[in-house]
Amino acid sequence: MTRAMTAAPADSQDTITLTRRSVRRFRLRREAEVPRLLRAMGYDDPTMLPDGESDGRRPTELASEAEESRQIQAMSKVVCQAALETFAGLRPAHQMERWLAPSVYEKIVARADLVAHMRAGGGSHSARLQFLSVRPCRVRPGIWEVSVVFADARRVRACALRLKAHRRRWQVTAMEMG
Repeated sequence: MTRAMTAAPADSQDTITLTRRSVRRFRLRREAEVPRLLRAMGYDDPTMLPDGESDGRRPTELASEAEESRQIQAMSKVVCQAALETFAGLRPAHQMERWLAPSVYEKIVARADLVAHMRAGGGSHSARLQFLSVRPCRVRPGIWEVSVVFADARRVRACALRLKAHRRRWQVTAMEMG
């Protein structure tokens, strides 16, 4: 890149174009090295993660870890809010199906049914959630674990989530709510 900048023509537009080209070439070389680096880290097939449950295709392949963390935090808040609305009878459970793995979805449906029977005619309340903390932790590329602490009008709750990249979107593969 230094050589390209010193050999640049006197016209400033050509210098900017040349610099952009050299940066673009550098990025492409770096992306091309990713499969080799993954193999060096012990991944045989760069498109698959070792546990076989995720295809490893992240929603935004070139997102930084900070950007992925923001995405994960936002999705975790939405999933926790939607789960509580489902348990309160304010949201149908099928609306959560696209965010959840099948095993997690079945747990949500079963718990919503159980809470509905316990509520049996009692009015459902709609309380605004206050998120006290959301702490994401990247386990490995394409897999995050998040702990969420939030409060509604009656109590403080915690939720632990595991999210994996699956077909270019985030999916909750494990969820525990207390």
